[in-house]
Amino acid sequence: MKKRFIILVIVAIAFSLVGLLGIQLYWIRNAVAIKEVNFDRGVSEAATRAIYKFNKQELARKLIRQQDQNMHLRQLSQMLDSLNRIYYDQVFSQQTEPGLFGESFHHQQNPGQGYLPPADQPGSKDPFAAFFERSRIINDLFDDMFSARYSFQVSDQQSIASLDSLLSLELQTQGIKTPFEFGVYNPVQSAMIRERTGKYSQELLQSQYAFHLFPNDIFVNPEYLLLHFPQQERYILSQMNAMLGTSILLILIIISSFAFTIFTVIRQKKLSVMKNDFINNMTHELKTPISTISLACQALSDQDVQKSENLYQSYINVINEENERLGLLTEKVLQTALIEKARIRLNITGLDVHELIDNAIHKIGLQVKARHGQVITRLHADYSYVHADKIHLTNVFSNLLDNASKYSPHAPHITVITENTSDGVLIHVEDKGVGISRANQKKIFDNLYRVSTGNIHDVKGFGLGLSYVKNIVEKHGGTVTLQSEPSKGSRFTVFIPFGYDGRGKEPEQDKPQHN
Repeated sequence: MKKRFIILVIVAIAFSLVGLLGIQLYWIRNAVAIKEVNFDRGVSEAATRAIYKFNKQELARKLIRQQDQNMHLRQLSQMLDSLNRIYYDQVFSQQTEPGLFGESFHHQQNPGQGYLPPADQPGSKDPFAAFFERSRIINDLFDDMFSARYSFQVSDQQSIASLDSLLSLELQTQGIKTPFEFGVYNPVQSAMIRERTGKYSQELLQSQYAFHLFPNDIFVNPEYLLLHFPQQERYILSQMNAMLGTSILLILIIISSFAFTIFTVIRQKKLSVMKNDFINNMTHELKTPISTISLACQALSDQDVQKSENLYQSYINVINEENERLGLLTEKVLQTALIEKARIRLNITGLDVHELIDNAIHKIGLQVKARHGQVITRLHADYSYVHADKIHLTNVFSNLLDNASKYSPHAPHITVITENTSDGVLIHVEDKGVGISRANQKKIFDNLYRVSTGNIHDVKGFGLGLSYVKNIVEKHGGTVTLQSEPSKGSRFTVFIPFGYDGRGKEPEQDKPQHN
């Protein structure tokens, strides 16, 4: 798969993903807008019905108060009538006494029209002035009772409690079940005259929910009912939990599928490159022994070549050595396949790690010496006995030593160090070779992975050695780590626990005795 094609696939999938996300977000936004409109409508209907019922209650209270006032007024009027009658009788009796007004009284009196006192008679002004003063007081009292001060206004706690109860009931009826705050605003005073809790004064003044509290009272300045919902946005979103949850789940699935697809494409591309490298490396590895065996067979079958016992034996030895080499290469590939399928079984026995290290060094010693190198051992572990598979653990050490030798461009300088921990043995294999960059360190234990060297095949191998090391060590319950810097060398550290049977349990038999 070409790189350009992969890029086109990624761009196409990304474009589709962005489009789907955009459409999904658009529908979610429309749904939220519809919920907000329904919420506003519900609040308006609830407030209107609550105000209507509140006005009915206030009107009933006013009529009851007015009825009580009318009763008091009738009693007061009767009392004032009685006082006026008594006062009038007293004034009339005084004016009809002989000599009080003289003869002029009879001349100023018109039958059927009541008594009209002469304006210029002494003592005629003060009694009637007092009478008219009392009448003015009564009229003022009636005017006060039916003036604007007795209009609808929220002025007591009983009215606030009633309004709170009505609003709660109507909001519940409309299906609005979220905390709310209300206040009564007087535009004349430019202030909130009543509030439910007093915690949201500023929010109430900026609220979009404002209603005329007494819409039928046209004689006084209006008071406004203001509503505020502190958790309005959260409440609206909570009404869409199913839709939002489904949308988020679908979005996550789409994003995950997109990421998995991209990851798979990239991984397949890398596997393709690694497969080609593996085939090339395997071809180079197998070409040498096959060519050697072919040449030896041709030499033995050539009739023109004089043969002796030593010559026959020499060619046969070459054929055997190269045949063993082919067998080892094939076995390495097969073992890796078995490890990947988890079919490999360990033959756990008690053994000495130092002995296995010595055997591995002996196998690679001639190769290192041929390149004028050396292998230094510092076996400091006081207790080196573990339970492990002898063949596989020996292969682990051989692979690490072979890796250190191959990646040392000049004379190899390899150091093997052992030390004890509380529950196992640490084995360090150090070299002063080319080192490994940080980017490659994360992938160095992957199967078939080899640090890229371009088309130059100066380092032989299949890319299976370190993957094999990691799998075998982990099957023994241990770990393998790497410390490396480019051009300064590498250090592989292997930890093998004292006892492990491949199932996480320490075997009962062949258990070495600790000193």
